[in-house]
Amino acid sequence: MTASRGWWDGYFDETFVDIYRDFLTPERTEREIQGLREMVPLPPDAEVLDLACGWGRHSVQLARSGFKVTGLDWSRTLLTRARKRADAAKVSVDFVQGDMREIPWTGRFDAVLSLYSSLGYFLSDEEDLRVLRGARDALKPGGVFVMETMHRDHIVGGFTERDWWETAGGATVWVEREFDVIEGVSREWTRWSKGDKKGEKYHELRIRTATEWNALLRQAGLVPIDWWGDWQFAPFIHSSEDLIVVCERRD
Repeated sequence: MTASRGWWDGYFDETFVDIYRDFLTPERTEREIQGLREMVPLPPDAEVLDLACGWGRHSVQLARSGFKVTGLDWSRTLLTRARKRADAAKVSVDFVQGDMREIPWTGRFDAVLSLYSSLGYFLSDEEDLRVLRGARDALKPGGVFVMETMHRDHIVGGFTERDWWETAGGATVWVEREFDVIEGVSREWTRWSKGDKKGEKYHELRIRTATEWNALLRQAGLVPIDWWGDWQFAPFIHSSEDLIVVCERRD
């Protein structure tokens, strides 16, 4: 079965990197990896699957820690960057191009990761369940699934309709947003200019409450055991900027 494509098919290109790279600093990545390793103690030879791995900022750091890492992403552009990053770090990561709704492994991994709000692209519960069930099936019995995402309480509480910033590379970025309170979908139009070049991107993301995620994860066979509000172990509350949930595969 061929999965349907959406806004994300072609979205994650070099322009995406230029617009968002400044937010995803090495210091931030190191903080996230340190928190992850403390939240989920894994054996030194653990196998880890990084879903929607992007340009490999988590995958490469995990490989540096000695884990056997596989990264799955749809964007060939980001995977090319990820492979160059791994080569520069002199680590081995198996980067695979593919759709996370069609995870091809069964019973292989000690941990599966979905970080930086990489679920919700497909908008519907049915499509996200395909991802979660695939993640569950890819885990060894007793394996761990970790999801970091935005959550509705925080997004609605601090919703900003317009924003702008300048990148280190000299681009100016403007963003307009709207939130559909019935569908629970955030829609975002991003416009950018750099010299005589300019462009526009659009994306939409399903934003769920922790209650909705709890139900969906359990439906997929992933049982939440810990909820955190950041990578420094702050308790998860309604005003937490992030939602981090650690789940176990239960048979």
